[in-house]
This record gives sequence, structure tokens and C-alpha cells, in this order.
Amino acid sequence: MKKHVFGLTLAALLLTACGGSNDDNSNNPADPGQKAPGGSEAPIAPGKDETPSDPGKKNPGGDSQLIPPPANQGNPDKKEDGKGSTSKYQGSAFIVPLGKQPQGIAEAKSISSETLTELNLDGKKLPLQLPTLKNDNLNVVRDATIGSISYRQFAVSGSRYANSKFGYLTLGDQDYIFSQGTPTTTMPTSGVVKYSGAAAIGQAGVVDSAIANFNADFGKHALTGSITQNANSNIPFKPIVIAAGIEGNRFKSKDGAAVQTTGGFYGDNARELGGIFQDSAQTLSGSFGAVRTN
Repeated sequence: MKKHVFGLTLAALLLTACGGSNDDNSNNPADPGQKAPGGSEAPIAPGKDETPSDPGKKNPGGDSQLIPPPANQGNPDKKEDGKGSTSKYQGSAFIVPLGKQPQGIAEAKSISSETLTELNLDGKKLPLQLPTLKNDNLNVVRDATIGSISYRQFAVSGSRYANSKFGYLTLGDQDYIFSQGTPTTTMPTSGVVKYSGAAAIGQAGVVDSAIANFNADFGKHALTGSITQNANSNIPFKPIVIAAGIEGNRFKSKDGAAVQTTGGFYGDNARELGGIFQDSAQTLSGSFGAVRTN
């Protein structure tokens, strides 16, 4: 009987010892994110993205990693020309009482049209094409009628200017001075380009033509030029000297300049230029256009 009890006790002790040995030798943590008893870092779980969500933050390893910005998606609110109009032809204009002068470029209005031979201004659609006129530079006509519109004075550029239209109109008791065209999309960035053309000028209720010549220094973003009278001009005046800064496909004189002007470049590679001006010293105003010669 004693031998049997002793045998059962010995067997129980052996089973307890074996079970304790298995628990003590288990060194693998159940959670891969916890450290092992030896103090080493557990490996990162497979599939985990360690790219920082903020490009300025560092990775867990300490290295700074910049993330490329997303591709530019554009600005859906921006108009194609950047000035709030998508019309094909754009420009500037003055409206003044008959025989009067604008008080500087501050009075210039932005204009736009879907047709080069039509001026949209002051709530009116004014036709600019007289089929009987043959002068390809500048046509000046008194008492011209186009459709239902009768102009007292009509001075408008001709076919030489394929990308722009400029002129000086008298309709009723108002003078309309304008320049419009197809804005240049790719501007030259260097070089000096010469332009020659014409101007439509007005003074004290008289409208006439003049000669226009310009130099555009695209590297220096500067436009200089002059408007001079024709040999048989009905308006005697001294040369009108124009200076303006070029910004994008537009140009504008400095504030306070004796001759104030604003305008733009038109057609491929700035083939043409055109604008409006006001000479306070000589009480003259008008519009001009020119085509590059080199």
C-alpha cells in the first residue's frame, strides 16, 4: 500500500515539472507590436505604410522624406484669358462726348466681341466694315452709313491688320475710340521688334489719320514709339511720343505720363499691336495699330 501511494505522488511531481518548463521557455510575444523580453524591437507588421502624411515630418527611422505634390489640376474658376472674358477679340475703348477728351486711361473701358468687324460698347453693336472701302491701312469717311447705323465720322483700320481693328467713330453726340484684336497667346521673350502702322486721331470734333511707328523690346519689357501727322493732315500737331511697360500680352504707360496709353499685342508671335491714347498737352486722343516689320 505504501509503495502504491509513493508511486502516484512521484508521477504527479513529474507532470508538474514538465508543464512549468514549457511556460518558462516561451519567448515569442503574442502581440507583434510589443517588445520581446530580450529588449529588441519587434518587426513592423507587413503591409504597414511608413510614408509620412505630412511632407515636413520624419519617418520612424529619422530620415526626412518629401512627398511630391499632386499634379496640378488647374483652377476651374479662372477664365481662359485671365481677365474675366473668353471672347475671341478683346481690347480697350474710350467713350466721350463729341469733341471732348477723356481724362486719362482711368476712363478706358474693357471691350470684347465675337466678331472683329463689330464693336460692342455702351450697349451698342457697332458695325466696323464698309464694303466699298479699299484702303488696307486706315479708312476715313464722313457721313458713312452701315445698315441702320449712320456715322458722322468713320475712321477704321483696313485689311492690312488681320488680327486687330482700331478706329475713331462719331455716332450722334458721342465719340467712340477703340482698339481690339485676338490676344497673343505666346509672347516673344527677347529681341527688339519694329512695328509700323497708322493712327486715328481726334481733336475738337475733327477726326483724321496719322502715321504710327513703334519699337518693342521684349527682353526689357518696354514699348516706345511715336505718332506723327500726315502731309495733308487736317489736325496739326507735334509728334506724340509714347512709352509703356509690357506685361504679358498687354502694355500700359506709367501713371501721370504726359501721353497715357493702354493696349495689347495681337496674333501669333505678337504680329500686331494696338491701343488707345490720350495726349493731355496737345488735347489729342485716338487709337493706333501697327504690324511688325522684322
